Amino acid sequence: MAAAALASIAMLILLVMYLRQRCRIRKLAEQMESFLVAGDSPLRFSVREDALALLQNAAAELENQVLLAREQEQAERRATRDLTADISHQLKTPLASLRLFCEMDGSAHMDGQLAQIERMERLIHALLRLERLCADGYEFTFAEHDVAALVRDAWQGLSSAYPQKQLRIEGEATIRCDGKWLDEAYMNLLKNACEHTPEDGVITVHLEMSDAAFFCTVSDNGGGVEKEEVPHLFDRFYRARSRETRGAGIGLSIVKEIVRRHHGSICAENIPGGLRMVMTLPILNLAKS
Repeated sequence: MAAAALASIAMLILLVMYLRQRCRIRKLAEQMESFLVAGDSPLRFSVREDALALLQNAAAELENQVLLAREQEQAERRATRDLTADISHQLKTPLASLRLFCEMDGSAHMDGQLAQIERMERLIHALLRLERLCADGYEFTFAEHDVAALVRDAWQGLSSAYPQKQLRIEGEATIRCDGKWLDEAYMNLLKNACEHTPEDGVITVHLEMSDAAFFCTVSDNGGGVEKEEVPHLFDRFYRARSRETRGAGIGLSIVKEIVRRHHGSICAENIPGGLRMVMTLPILNLAKS
């Protein structure tokens, strides 16, 4: 009887220890998830002398390293933002002077010279805009928006330049996003499709939502690109050799950064007869991002 009682007590002690360990592990997992998702304070180091304390201390050290990396990244972004603003100011003055001198000279080549200055101004503006986006130099304001309406607004700004092109919108979606910036992303995607499709080209935008994410594809019938070029389409200054293009290779890079600021991703893929851009954005909660 005594042996049985001792065995029962031992089993009870082991069960209590097991449940306490499970509770500690669950709390540790919850804190780590809260740190990664919500940015809560990192774990405290444990002074206990058990295996779980070793795990907690290793996790605490890892979280502190993540915090340090985040702070360094933010400092680098701030430095880039300040440098971008300085470069922008420094470049505007000589370009304005060049424009003035060309107009004053009134030479036979004035129109061509002014056209090149305007092209340079557009390129510099796009590049500085991209760099400032990469440095998180713009504040994004999130609100509920009808995505199909954003696509139509973007198309309205392009349709006069491409009167023979056709736009088809399939599906509907209402998401929390920055309407101004997502509108610009769609304008760049649609403009890219228009530039690489025949005169009577067709661009199809398909919208779809799930409980966790918003999915959008922008497809064209421009023949696609070489397989090895697909992964580089969103790289800055990259222009596909297999497609005739007049751009500087910045528009899709701006799209990628806008999507990143919405915590999403975008990629390209060849489809029969054309190219498709695939955008995925998480469904954001009501808290401001």
